Amino acid sequence: MFLTPIIQPVHSLSYFNTTFLIILYALVSGPFQSKVQAQDHPTVIFNIDSTRQLIRGFGAANIVGWRPDLNDADLDRAFNVQTEGMGLSILRLRVAPQEDHWNNQSAWMANLPTAQKAHERGITLIASPWTPPSSMKSNNDLVGGTLREDAYADYAEYLNHFAEFMAENGAPIYAISVQNEPDIAVGYESCDYSPEQMLNFVKHHGHLITATKLMAPESFQFRRVMSDPILHDSLATVNTDIISGHVYGGGNSSYPLAEEKGKEIWMTEYLMNLNTGNISTPWEDFSRAEKWEETLDMALSVNKSMKNNWNAYIWWYLKRYYSFLGDGTQRTADSSILKRGYAFSQFSRFVRPGYHRINVIEPTGRGLLRLETTAYVHPDSSKLIIVAINDESNDLNLDFAFPSYNSSHVTAYRTSISEDVEEVEDFRYVNGYLNVDLPKGTITTYIVDFALKTTIEEDPMDLLPKAPQLLPNYPNPFNPNTTISFRLSRSEAIQLKVYSMLGQEIQTLADGFYAEGLHHKEFDARHLSSGWYLVRLQSESGVSTQSILLQK
Repeated sequence: MFLTPIIQPVHSLSYFNTTFLIILYALVSGPFQSKVQAQDHPTVIFNIDSTRQLIRGFGAANIVGWRPDLNDADLDRAFNVQTEGMGLSILRLRVAPQEDHWNNQSAWMANLPTAQKAHERGITLIASPWTPPSSMKSNNDLVGGTLREDAYADYAEYLNHFAEFMAENGAPIYAISVQNEPDIAVGYESCDYSPEQMLNFVKHHGHLITATKLMAPESFQFRRVMSDPILHDSLATVNTDIISGHVYGGGNSSYPLAEEKGKEIWMTEYLMNLNTGNISTPWEDFSRAEKWEETLDMALSVNKSMKNNWNAYIWWYLKRYYSFLGDGTQRTADSSILKRGYAFSQFSRFVRPGYHRINVIEPTGRGLLRLETTAYVHPDSSKLIIVAINDESNDLNLDFAFPSYNSSHVTAYRTSISEDVEEVEDFRYVNGYLNVDLPKGTITTYIVDFALKTTIEEDPMDLLPKAPQLLPNYPNPFNPNTTISFRLSRSEAIQLKVYSMLGQEIQTLADGFYAEGLHHKEFDARHLSSGWYLVRLQSESGVSTQSILLQK
């Protein structure tokens, strides 16, 4: 089955692409190939009974003082779930630095008008400080510096007082962060923390924040070096309610350790603006196609975070020319929903707080590398929400299958370069399947009414492969160790092996009977050369593979 073994991994990118496809095909096309892959027509399987994480919602930030406050038209378009609304369910606020906060809360009051109205609409409010008051810092300045250790207790009381103030004024905060992006030095309002300082604050003073939940560490890149120490410390773990972070330049991957500790995972800031903040080309000079391509990348990042079992996704400015609502600049109409807002609402308007993501098995081995689907159900509803993104260069035609269930009614909405959450009817029932058309460059949300099948004869359960799930390793790239995680839908015998890209077996990480659930194995590659390797998880119910990159 394998090519002639070569000890050293391949370094040439072009050679890697060709070799990888050959080896990957050999590894996944063995006797355990799933029945879904054997179908003549690509089929996406939705396992309605296999629930994953709880969805808390989708939102954006309103930073009063740095940007004008939202008006009533903005609120309607941001939070309504009807045709003229985006259906956002989370609003992020800034904890403005306030000296003598016990006697003067004027800086905090700026948040109240919009926060109060948002709360009345049932919106979840969260808050992040960009800096403590300067009097608590090592450099007595709002930019840079660190929180003095002798001020840790005072700062915890400061954050708690902000939450109390907001609650007393009709805008209760669901969760507050210790610090926005504590691990990156910038030239604006900020405060620097090392992993040890963040751990020290959360461990010894997090319990003082009683008026709301505590989020940490809100790293700029979801860097585990900042959050792992918290999760490895029992007291810090107890004091932390939500593991939060941003995904600038990386970090959007599964986090098994946080899941094991029972912590929710929230993405609390990201933006894409065609780099207009760093180049001379204004936003208005970019083409609709360029803006839409980046908007699809945004949607793919949302979808990826959902697949990684994250509970919430929160964008940066709600109202900005490159964002969800126009601000009147760069040829955007003030308070209008922009293309990016319509794309985001394919999630936020339909996948409401309280839904759970379910397991989806997408067709593989067919070149559908940029087809992304996630699906969601609510425990008190008989509706299935499916978000499908076709970032391929071709239109796709697929079957949707719902083992053990019938779909009685379907409504679909689409956003593309020329559509704004418009209702479409590019689907039909064929032989018990929902056959759908997905044009290239589109985001489509399906609302499916479902009911349990009443006859065994109609049950296509044999189409549902209970294949083992190989999760993204962390870190990746890595040097020299990485954690390889896998999830089993049932107890069974498995083999987990690492191969070179030419098919030579490098190491067996697991070989034996494992129980249903999530498992982790460490791979130590200190004796290997830099390059790509292939991880293969095999069981009687299926095969899963992925590539990993060792960079020394």
